[in-house]
Amino acid sequence: MNRTGVTASILLLLVVLTGCSALRTGSSSYDHTRFQLDSVDGQVGSLRLLSVSIASPGTRGSIHIAGDSAALLLTVANDGEDEDVLTGASTDVAEGVVLRDGDAPSDPDLQVPVPSGSVAIVRDVTGPHLELSGLQERLRSGFSVPVTFEFRDAGSVTLSVPIRTYTDVRPDRFSISAQCRC
Repeated sequence: MNRTGVTASILLLLVVLTGCSALRTGSSSYDHTRFQLDSVDGQVGSLRLLSVSIASPGTRGSIHIAGDSAALLLTVANDGEDEDVLTGASTDVAEGVVLRDGDAPSDPDLQVPVPSGSVAIVRDVTGPHLELSGLQERLRSGFSVPVTFEFRDAGSVTLSVPIRTYTDVRPDRFSISAQCRC
């Protein structure tokens, strides 16, 4: 076998071994594969779940700690002719998913109406949003966790929801209207 063939065989073996190590199994439902997505979309029946994400834990390198809570943000669009209701959400990485409106006390009874031909917006951490309460493990930005959303009529869907990465770039830093002070 020539040198090129040996080199190609070694590289192929390395790729295969690297791929196999990514398939580790464990008791945690936390997806240890790093993603570069800040949100994910999904669909169940005539409902579209848009820009679903878990809020960033804070500054770069920080984590959501076990026992704490994390905001779960999404928009639900109803393309159907009948209203539906988000009646529940669950994940193995938290004791529960609750509805919160800013700093108001949480409501464990999820009842988020999704009007026909309209949207339900639950993605403002200072306003209505869902919250993973009682985290069972640490969550780091850039990774994802499976979350199941349950609707009264459309049924349920499970999405691999990314934990947003922190961005520390000021919006005015790179805007077109920024003036050069030379």
